[in-house]
Amino acid sequence: MKGMIMAGMMALSLILGAMAIFSNEWLTEEEDDVTDNSGLSNKVMVMDAGDSDTCDAMVPLYEAMMKDATVECDGAELTLTIGISDLCESLKDGDAESDDIDDCEAAASAGTMGQIGMWGGVVLALVATLMMVLPMAGVDAMDAIPEMGQKVISWGAGGLMLLGMVLWYFMLPDGDSSMGSGLIMAGAAMSIALGSTLIGQFIPADE
Repeated sequence: MKGMIMAGMMALSLILGAMAIFSNEWLTEEEDDVTDNSGLSNKVMVMDAGDSDTCDAMVPLYEAMMKDATVECDGAELTLTIGISDLCESLKDGDAESDDIDDCEAAASAGTMGQIGMWGGVVLALVATLMMVLPMAGVDAMDAIPEMGQKVISWGAGGLMLLGMVLWYFMLPDGDSSMGSGLIMAGAAMSIALGSTLIGQFIPADE
């Protein structure tokens, strides 16, 4: 039972961690009729254009200003999605102030570090899950990993996620954004992975 619980927790951590990496809602900021969401690699702006005709008319304008952006209308709601690094290039090509460009580049660097940590944690979570699940199915493919290596992998899954989140946070520029669903999923993935390892280390198998 203990092994099944640990394996289930690590698998859940793997799923949540992967979802968090691809989420565009690590940070969110709302002002008037505009919602600005930021992920590790993309920014998404959602705007109420008032009506569908106005929204359709605004699409080519935003596409001209940001050539690498994807601009779509859903009725009166306009959604603009652009990679953070592409946004930085657009700011450099435009008349943006140097402080805005510096903040954009800082956000891009923070996202890169966050992705490195989260991907590392997800990969180790996958290996840790296989280490626990395969023996239950009678497969000894992971037995070649020494005990110390198994401990490093188990602790590293949640540890790398935590490291990625910490580096991302401290490298971010100052702002008024609030926590989004992607950041919540990343925190849950990290906590569950560490929780699974703690169960394995400190709770006896017969409890």
